Amino acid sequence: MGWCPNAHMTRVTSNESAALSFSAGNPSQKSPGPSGADGSGKPLDRMYEHTQKGLVIIGLVTAAIILILATTYLFGIVWVEVAVLGIMIIVLAITSTLTATVTDETLRIRFGPVGLIRKSWPVAEIASVTAVTNPWYYGWGIRLTPHGTLYNVSGYGAVEVRLFSGKSFRIGTDEPEVLRRAIEDARAKKKPALPY
Repeated sequence: MGWCPNAHMTRVTSNESAALSFSAGNPSQKSPGPSGADGSGKPLDRMYEHTQKGLVIIGLVTAAIILILATTYLFGIVWVEVAVLGIMIIVLAITSTLTATVTDETLRIRFGPVGLIRKSWPVAEIASVTAVTNPWYYGWGIRLTPHGTLYNVSGYGAVEVRLFSGKSFRIGTDEPEVLRRAIEDARAKKKPALPY
């Protein structure tokens, strides 16, 4: 059972995977429907979407914010601390999560809940995808590696995507096999049928 932002609906799913919905608000109020990626109200054609939280990044930045607020409270406002606090909040907004989305048409990533940094690639341009483990020294964030650009917020698991252009990149995830399968499924839908 969960809350739905559209017209205050609550969704209940039984063990048979049959979904039941009932209104918790004004029954005469119409649901605006899902907003879609473009705000058109058209539902997204997502095959896969997963958000990985960068818990270490969140913890360290939150601790720094608390420390800065405590010293500001104890010793008064110092503008350098306020500037550092602003930078820390921006870092948290940008690097706290990484969302990977696979649709029939695109592979997309988005950093943070705000999504200031985002990237997408057409599925038709993907030549291969492999689940990989990054060495610890590749780090987190957006990094240049011998395998192309790495987009990562936590852990060592990733998928390496090679494009037909020869370029490659890695997307960090705590579900590398699931993401790999989703990309492969999207690629399979794009392949032309062979004549018999």
